Amino acid sequence: MKRTARVLLFLVLAVSLSGTLPARAEYHRATRLGNPATRFAPPLRTPEDLRARFADPRLRPDFIEVLRQWGWTGKPDDLFAAAATAEIREAPIAVGDVLPFMSTRREGKPVCLRNVEWAGTAPAPAYAFEFVSNGQRYRCLTPKACSNFLLIDLGPAPRAGLSLACAVPETVVAGRPATVCLTVVNTGNVPEPGVVLEMPIPPGAAPTRITDGGAVNAGRVTWQLAALGPNRGKEVCVTLQAVQPADLAIEAVAKGASGAAAATACAAQVKGIPAILLEVVDDPDPIQVGEATTYTIRVTNQGSAPGTNIRLHATLAASQGFVSGSGETAVRATDSGLAFGALPRLEPKASATWQVVVRAAAADDARFNVELTSDQFARPIVEMESTQQY
Repeated sequence: MKRTARVLLFLVLAVSLSGTLPARAEYHRATRLGNPATRFAPPLRTPEDLRARFADPRLRPDFIEVLRQWGWTGKPDDLFAAAATAEIREAPIAVGDVLPFMSTRREGKPVCLRNVEWAGTAPAPAYAFEFVSNGQRYRCLTPKACSNFLLIDLGPAPRAGLSLACAVPETVVAGRPATVCLTVVNTGNVPEPGVVLEMPIPPGAAPTRITDGGAVNAGRVTWQLAALGPNRGKEVCVTLQAVQPADLAIEAVAKGASGAAAATACAAQVKGIPAILLEVVDDPDPIQVGEATTYTIRVTNQGSAPGTNIRLHATLAASQGFVSGSGETAVRATDSGLAFGALPRLEPKASATWQVVVRAAAADDARFNVELTSDQFARPIVEMESTQQY
């Protein structure tokens, strides 16, 4: 009778362990494994036996039921797939190890026992393999004597990740510097050994200052960044000078040694500065009464922004008479002077020219006045040319 009792007592259960766990916490103490009445499945002799247990369609519902009782949030198919392909190794259970749970049977039905301490006299031989489910790593541990499997949560699965952000002023004046800053962040949960950051130089822009050892090569700025810990970031900047008004389109890519990658884009509007030069020159000067002179009117856009809706108005001296006018737009005489047709657009660095011919009607120190208006200027631009008439 004593021998029979000793054989049957393969799994000893204790409801609580004084001073260790709360009074109501479930706790079990196992001293032997392999009781045919309580083991989950037949004993294991080889790793292939373990694979066969997880592949057995008759046992699959029992595996799932035990995991349900444990409250596992992973996917059973991940466990079964790993059991078929993962590396299986020897992993003895040390004496005194407290396992989060262990499968067993009660009257043939699958049962999940929580907080099981191995209290045998020697380490319990077991097989183990690891897998990932729903972003968590697990170790599946199965004692050879009883196939009472269990899972150990190893924490989040290693995950590499990068994010990349771009910052640049919304508007920049042409010819003035614009600083572009890129921020790369390790969004993974493992260190990123190194990051290469590349930014093509936008057309019409030239880098004047680069931080953190960035180098220009083949039309792009490249930074070689050191390791980044999880949730750690690094900002690098480049100062660009854009000459022409346009959209300054920025694109950049970050590539980690781990294989993680990220991209970003941002843009700045480069605005030009309007600057109009109005010139009026007469030829010949002086002239005799009855002779004619020609006033050449030249409008030059010296700025970096187009001039639009440019209009001229000229006033003759009372001692002068209008003869003719020609140029970029039509010229006609009015009661108040000379009216010029509007010039819709004058590009930066471009010029427009008109000629006005007048005749001296009387001796005078005559003044020929020209006013220019455009969309870019609130007040008229005025130029005056004097002509001696004798």
